[in-house]
Amino acid sequence: MSYFKGHLTLPGGLPVVAPDDPHNCFFPTGWNRPYSHATVATILLNDTGEIAAVVVRRPDEPAEGGKLALPGGYVELGQRLIDAAATEVLEETGYSIIPGTLEMFAIMDGPTLLPGRANEHDSNIVVVFTARAGEKMQEHDDEVTDVLWIGKRNLPRREQVAFGHFDIMGMWFRHLERPFDVLPIVPSGMNSTELLPPGWLART
Repeated sequence: MSYFKGHLTLPGGLPVVAPDDPHNCFFPTGWNRPYSHATVATILLNDTGEIAAVVVRRPDEPAEGGKLALPGGYVELGQRLIDAAATEVLEETGYSIIPGTLEMFAIMDGPTLLPGRANEHDSNIVVVFTARAGEKMQEHDDEVTDVLWIGKRNLPRREQVAFGHFDIMGMWFRHLERPFDVLPIVPSGMNSTELLPPGWLART
């Protein structure tokens, strides 16, 4: 996944998107609205039998630099969600996904005050997948400085995890303890008691 690290400008020198302004999509008719991007994140499970997820330590730039995050990124134009998830896992962790194990777990939308939406500054819609890791195919890309396997017993602190992914991991652990009736879940229509293990929101 790549990030633009400069400032796009119009021919007159004005920025395409002004700082702190919503990203508006303009159509030939003149109609325009702020829009969300589609992104993916994947809870990648190891093959040791323990409850684990791969988290990626991002570099100092761009957003949420130096924090941990589930492997993921933007869905490119014309790309299928499952292909985006598999591509991001391979690029950011170096692992392939065992065929047949990539499954949709959650669709994250709504305001940033909801579980799993903290620090979601651009209001992206995040489709969360689960999958089992296959072979190590390559080294992770240069946007990742480390790949760590973590479980419920060695969780990082909430402040160390980017993009609301701490709560997304909590939703997964809750599912393992008490499976959701239907997947994927849409957390914006559920309360924290339904979504998370007891006491999860108090974890720091």
